[in-house]
Amino acid sequence: MQCYEEDLIADDGLRLHVYRWLPQDAHGAIVLSHGWSEHAGRYHDLANWFVSQGFEVHGLDHRGHGKSDGRRGHVNSWYDYTRDLECLRRTIDNEHQYIVAHSMGAMIASLHMLEFPGVFRAAALSGPASDVSYPVPALKRYLGLLMSAWFPALTLKNHVDPKIICGNQIVVDAYQNDPLNHGVVSARWFADYLKQIERLKEQAHTIQTPVGIWHGDGDELVASWVGKEFFERLNDRNKKFCLVKDALHEILFEDSWPQTAEEMKLWLEQY
Repeated sequence: MQCYEEDLIADDGLRLHVYRWLPQDAHGAIVLSHGWSEHAGRYHDLANWFVSQGFEVHGLDHRGHGKSDGRRGHVNSWYDYTRDLECLRRTIDNEHQYIVAHSMGAMIASLHMLEFPGVFRAAALSGPASDVSYPVPALKRYLGLLMSAWFPALTLKNHVDPKIICGNQIVVDAYQNDPLNHGVVSARWFADYLKQIERLKEQAHTIQTPVGIWHGDGDELVASWVGKEFFERLNDRNKKFCLVKDALHEILFEDSWPQTAEEMKLWLEQY
């Protein structure tokens, strides 16, 4: 297997950091889309597992995340995320392309499927952040919307209890001590996120790609009803929803992650 990192220039000139895990012979390619505040480098074990199953894996640090350029936790528009994802996808030669995405990254993947229909054969989504279930104080919500117009790049600390992220304490400790995790969002990021939630609700039924959703039954950050509601809005008969028992938000880091990864692989390989 060949594993390396490189930089990719986005359509608007921003430098994006890319990870590639490449086996000698791959029957398919997976694009990996990570969640808010984190980075694709955290998914090394998952990527290696998919490589052992005959997939090449390509992941980028979303702009404003990890080793990519951009103000931490800020975008002028979530379209920037989806176009970055498409920029990465276009570098992949393998014709059998799939996407595996978590939380914010799953929201990005869903918006990408609206904007670039049919380019992925199937999608496996982990705890998609397609709505807001984590309590956001009303004042903070109001200030975020107000500041989006006047000070769009103003960043606010998003206080999330790390203990609700994952049931594996080793993972929680590593997450807290990872210098590449930033924990902030900008006013514009937040305002456009709310806008894209409504867009996805209205247009989810038009998604042509077969979508499988896996959600932790104990997820307090993005409650499982969020994933279930998204699933019900999908119109494609080739869809799947699975509750992962005894799992919090990061189901791909729980002790049961190999079983979840196996289910995702079997789902993707149908297409």
